[in-house]
Amino acid sequence: MENNHNALFITPPNSLKANGGVTEGGQLCSREFFDLLVSVGFNISIFNVDYTKNLLKRIRIKIGIANYEFIDELKYKNSLIEKIVKQNIKWVFINMASLLRLARPLKEHFGDKINIYLLSHGNDSGDYLHLQTKPIKSRNYFRKQLNIFRLGKLIFTESLYRNNWLDGVLAVSETERQIENWFGAKKAIFVPRIITNNPIALKPHSKRIGFVGRLDHPPNYQGFCILLDELIKKQSLNINLRFVGAPVDWGKKIASKYSFVEYIGILSDSELLEEVKTWRLFLNPVFWYSTGVTTKLGWALSLGLPIVSTPAGNRGYVWNKGIILTAANPYEMASIIELYLTNDELYNNYINQLNDVRNNSISKEEITQFIKQQLNIT
Repeated sequence: MENNHNALFITPPNSLKANGGVTEGGQLCSREFFDLLVSVGFNISIFNVDYTKNLLKRIRIKIGIANYEFIDELKYKNSLIEKIVKQNIKWVFINMASLLRLARPLKEHFGDKINIYLLSHGNDSGDYLHLQTKPIKSRNYFRKQLNIFRLGKLIFTESLYRNNWLDGVLAVSETERQIENWFGAKKAIFVPRIITNNPIALKPHSKRIGFVGRLDHPPNYQGFCILLDELIKKQSLNINLRFVGAPVDWGKKIASKYSFVEYIGILSDSELLEEVKTWRLFLNPVFWYSTGVTTKLGWALSLGLPIVSTPAGNRGYVWNKGIILTAANPYEMASIIELYLTNDELYNNYINQLNDVRNNSISKEEITQFIKQQLNIT
């Protein structure tokens, strides 16, 4: 059994259909996990799991009291067991924390005959904690107490499964790996993000900067807005900040509030490439350690875009040479933007530094060998 590399990749439908778009973070992470496991040498079968249609669970999700109830795990128990036995599977990889509850029925049936690893893009409790301490909307006392109770249940469930029914977790950053250790994971492995090398010809406008992201993700919305509040103080520079993303009504709302913001809307991949090549700086205003990693950072790095990021925004990426402009807070980011919009020598030197980052990031081959060592794969 030690040399059995038959594996099952359990995943939500369409999670592996990434097409390179910057807005498909979950798909991009899923595709990277899958490709790396193939490179390690696993003979992988894919098992798709639909999200629940159970009315009670859907109501609980809708009103915000669900505790990892996105799927009907018992619905899939028998078919999963049958597939594992029939294909003599030794390794089970559960893609995304939303499918966490599948681990229990499989581990209780097979015990140590199979290894079950969670491919975590981040845990539900991460963003939920952010929402409780930095809410976008006001809540009444009863709702606040209910949310605090739910947060405790989420954290308890996350720890319970790692201690009892998961053999380990593959995490997308060192930060998440340490959180997994705190949860009690039997084995926590940080799998770095892959930075490809596909630079485009830049045609930056002298005062144009930009941001790409979904504003219905609270940390995105709040980080972007507090940066804009700092940039108001820099308007003698005549900054033109162009924003691409969804939802449309949120984008229009921000553009109406800040006169120097131009909302571009939702673009196709080809349209987005044409847009970002005109930006002098690409902004990544992630000021909190919310769930997962910033997939658009790797996308921007691969294209050679001049990025201004944060420590939280950089997590998940490893490189051996070069720098990424990194700000600890919105004030620092606004100051960096001002400096690099007005100093061409510094700006050109920074482009060279980013080339070093892209050319000296950890390779897919290195990551593959690391995973082999961690999982004891020969």
